[in-house]
Amino acid sequence: MKYKKKVTLITGAGRGIGKAIAKKFAQENHDLVLLVRKKSEIKNLQLFEKKYHIKVKVYLGDLRKDKFILKLKKEIRWVDNLVNNAAMANTKFFLKVTNKDLNDLIKVNLESIYKLSQIFAQKMIRNKIKGTIIGISSQLGHVGAYNRTLYCLTKFGLEGFTKSLALDLSKYGIRAITVAPTKTIVDDSEYKRTPARLKLIRNKIPLNKFSTKEQIASIVYFATTDAASSITGTSIVSDGGWTAGK
Repeated sequence: MKYKKKVTLITGAGRGIGKAIAKKFAQENHDLVLLVRKKSEIKNLQLFEKKYHIKVKVYLGDLRKDKFILKLKKEIRWVDNLVNNAAMANTKFFLKVTNKDLNDLIKVNLESIYKLSQIFAQKMIRNKIKGTIIGISSQLGHVGAYNRTLYCLTKFGLEGFTKSLALDLSKYGIRAITVAPTKTIVDDSEYKRTPARLKLIRNKIPLNKFSTKEQIASIVYFATTDAASSITGTSIVSDGGWTAGK
């Protein structure tokens, strides 16, 4: 099947990296299906429709809820690209992590990704779409860190899932990739709120600079293009050299 415009679904599109990804795909003339957690995030995303002359459908819901995921399955006919961006963070010391913390991060950072990938891969196959499934991972899907046991658990899991997913879907021409940023500045107020912390992190990055959300968005878009048509089952790591060793 051929469509006038490609359709890209982005989870966690209301702010930060997710919103930057949505903007990039809008600029590239994709129709968008955007998932958000807060009602206040909807209006700004809907402005993309008029500004970029595309269609934008925004869904408000909680990826921890099966009812929300089933709604998406029922109402969205197909997508060309799925960007699993939504994620929760956890910075607790291992012995302080609660069962609720564990359940929440597993639900959002792994289970929802698994379910959405399965749902929309089936729709791609049914509609003969050679699409792309992208997971927004982290350098902490490649190396460990203090007080990040739970977060690393989910990001390492995402990396393993993506490799196996790529193998299973390759016969349909569907690719699976992760994009793994280092610390990314999503709000310039961070420089004023936590300057000492940011200095400490930046000193650990060989290139001595953070990623920007616009850079990550451009990498995600690239991964869906013909130029990346032989890239699958791997991670594009944008970490300034952090995981190379030091």
